[in-house]
Amino acid sequence: MNEQRHIELLLKKLDREKSARKAAEKLLEEKSLDLYNANQLLQHSAEKLKEQAELDSERLAYQTKIETMLLSYGQRFLSQSLTPRLLNQLANELVDSHSVRAVCMHINPLSTMDFNGEFFSGRRQQWVVPEALQSTSSYWDETEGIYWVALTYHNEIVGFFAARIKANGSWLATIQKHIALFGEMLRTTIGRHITLALAIQARERAEASEQATRDFLAMINHELRTPLNGLLGTAELLGESSLDTDQRKLLTTLNHSGELLRAIINDLLDYSKINAGMLELINAPFNTYSIAEKLQAVFMHRASEKQLDFKVTINDNIPPYLIGDEDRIKQIFVNLIGNAIKFTQYGSVNAHIDWRDEQLVFSVKDTGCGIAIDQQCKLFKPFSQVDISSKRNHEGTGLGLAICRQLTLQMDGEITLVSDLGKGSTFTAILPLAIHDHQPIVEETTAKPISKPLDKLSILVVEDLKTNQMIIKLMLNKMGIEPEIADNGKIALDTLENTEFDLILMDCRMPTMDGYTATKTLRQQGYTKPIVALTAGTTTAEREDCLNAGMDDILCKPYQSSELRNIIEKWGL
Repeated sequence: MNEQRHIELLLKKLDREKSARKAAEKLLEEKSLDLYNANQLLQHSAEKLKEQAELDSERLAYQTKIETMLLSYGQRFLSQSLTPRLLNQLANELVDSHSVRAVCMHINPLSTMDFNGEFFSGRRQQWVVPEALQSTSSYWDETEGIYWVALTYHNEIVGFFAARIKANGSWLATIQKHIALFGEMLRTTIGRHITLALAIQARERAEASEQATRDFLAMINHELRTPLNGLLGTAELLGESSLDTDQRKLLTTLNHSGELLRAIINDLLDYSKINAGMLELINAPFNTYSIAEKLQAVFMHRASEKQLDFKVTINDNIPPYLIGDEDRIKQIFVNLIGNAIKFTQYGSVNAHIDWRDEQLVFSVKDTGCGIAIDQQCKLFKPFSQVDISSKRNHEGTGLGLAICRQLTLQMDGEITLVSDLGKGSTFTAILPLAIHDHQPIVEETTAKPISKPLDKLSILVVEDLKTNQMIIKLMLNKMGIEPEIADNGKIALDTLENTEFDLILMDCRMPTMDGYTATKTLRQQGYTKPIVALTAGTTTAEREDCLNAGMDDILCKPYQSSELRNIIEKWGL
């Protein structure tokens, strides 16, 4: 009984142990499965983390590359010209195998750009610009995966910059931002390139216009002064001949008309040169007292013809020598005095030179017709006169006072007017000039020994116009000189191969060969005798051309017999 009970207990215990073992085995099996699943999850997570780390590393490397490129190309676009090679290099460096699959830059043909066309890299494709880009600076084509940036200049599209992008989310936004930055860089560089090109074109046009103006002034100067030389030269020669009373009256009219024409031509050319910026001031020491004497001598006869009291006074406090352009200062004074005499019928014209506050003050007071206040504003305007009607009593172009004003302004001075209608006017020119502390030293010169008499000189005149040939020949004949005449520079060179001359008078503008070329050729051949230019040119540039060609001196047309004689005595004896 007891044994039976003991066996039953043992069997129950054995059953419990089996159940416990089975439960343990099942639990172990479940735990093993959980461990396996956890291990698989960990492996998957590790692989995802590895992939993400690799992607983040690539993106970081790409972003670093792009930022480096932005800095590098920004500096290159500033320091280098925009070239196809540079744009192709940029396109190639922007494309990678992950995010940016293709890039295209297109620049429209423009007159201000020295190149145009498409510059692309990556997978070849057709780049069709979306219509939306016409109204916006950038556009994302989600269907094609292309980000477009418009390249504009002053709101006009001059091209585009596009990139095919494979990305999404924040990474897509980052790449679009980079592409937009490159687009802005290109837009700025192209704009700067166009602006520079336009500035160069504008400068070239201005230089061409300035040169055309210079050429025109030189041409018109020559064309006006050359026939004037014949007119005034003929009048001078006629004056030295036997004439009856009527002929003398006609000659006086001829001289008056010629001088008036010369004054008009001078005014027109001077005003044109001032407006073209071609009038240069030549500052040098000059004697202030000699100017007063010259003005008195020049206008005394004209004033006496109209029975006007005229005098030029100078204050004792004026420095004896000042520094300025004496010729242009005299031109201002001569214009003001001449104007006063012209518009004064009775009474007086008085000029006074003073020195106040380191400035030369020149005033001209007349008892003429005066000018109404509402008309005074017209006086200093070019081609303007108070009386412009066909019944006016006074000749002139109305340029004299305009030139005075421009010359005064160019000297940093001013010109003023005080006038009462019917009582007269006072014009005052104020010129700030520097004092020359020392009196110019006049070198003592001994007279050049005369190697031969004046009438024994041999002179070659190179001049193409028959009228001027005749005038200068007659002037020289009166000095006892029989010149040789050559119609152009080529004939002169041929003549000089067989004949020697003491002096050559060389016109500058001639057909076949001009005077500049002929003179240069002679100097290159070793010719050492003096050559004097006969020219109607009056600008500094034209004078420099003469001297640079090898000419020794200049005789300006129209010239008088006395001027011709002086130049011959200076260089021919």
